[in-house]
Amino acid sequence: MTSRLVRIAAEGEPVYVVHSGAAYRGVHARDVGNGLFVIRESVRGVQISDVEVAGGYRVIENTSVPREAGADIVGLRVQGAKASDLRRSFARIRYGSHDGVIADVTASGTLTTGAHDLPVGISFADTAHDFRLERCTMRGFQWKRGDNKYWNGDGFSTERGNARILFRQCAAWDNSDGGFDLKSTDSLLDDCTSGRNARNFRLWSSIRATRLTSVNPQKIGGIGDTNHFAIMAAQGLRQPLVIHIEHLVVRSDKAWPIFDVHDGPAHIVIGSHDIQVPPGTPLVRPRGKGSIPGGVTFSGAPPKL
Repeated sequence: MTSRLVRIAAEGEPVYVVHSGAAYRGVHARDVGNGLFVIRESVRGVQISDVEVAGGYRVIENTSVPREAGADIVGLRVQGAKASDLRRSFARIRYGSHDGVIADVTASGTLTTGAHDLPVGISFADTAHDFRLERCTMRGFQWKRGDNKYWNGDGFSTERGNARILFRQCAAWDNSDGGFDLKSTDSLLDDCTSGRNARNFRLWSSIRATRLTSVNPQKIGGIGDTNHFAIMAAQGLRQPLVIHIEHLVVRSDKAWPIFDVHDGPAHIVIGSHDIQVPPGTPLVRPRGKGSIPGGVTFSGAPPKL
């Protein structure tokens, strides 16, 4: 446990193996390996605050040895962290971890070229659920590959099996794939911003949002699409995906499609909107068998594009 400023030159190695009830405050490190904080077993009540990291692989790693043994994190609290030049991610949360809060975190990545090191600012996997992310910004997580390959690299990601992840006033900028790449169920985006990513929002399941702002999608490289919203519907769905956004803000200098709908049906419901894009910008672009039966629903007058 630390309670004062600790400066660490990690030299590419993990540093703290986390145990239940531990509190880490005032840790400033550089050149971290796969985890400045490593969770290798099930833990509860861990607190991490006032952290600064300059360079390295990953700040928070959640992995057990052996992998199948599990390492649930219950009640994790991360408050106040800055990290730069990360090759892989700020945090990876897995297993059945739940009831955590990650707040006031800013992290930036580097251009990664490794064959397997898919970069993601904060990622959730397995059955992790009931996490709240507040005022977190992930920037520049990019994976450079061949021009004929898909360039992954996300600001925030969740996987199928994750549930009830809340993003409040979070932002994703300059990532080579999705700003928010979300497969989790029952997730909420509350006043979030995504800009200059290849796909600012990439949504694979039904989702609800209060205010969403999408700014200038940017194709960074590879064969992926570029758009404000990629709605990843699928063939054979019993029910269409439902995307409900109470207030939509879109800003763009180029006529990238606002909604790309892939492979299946989706319902998109928009409350109020503030959309400023070049004339002729497509509101919807079907991809494969993607469709929006009845078109996008607006509570007021639709935008003039």
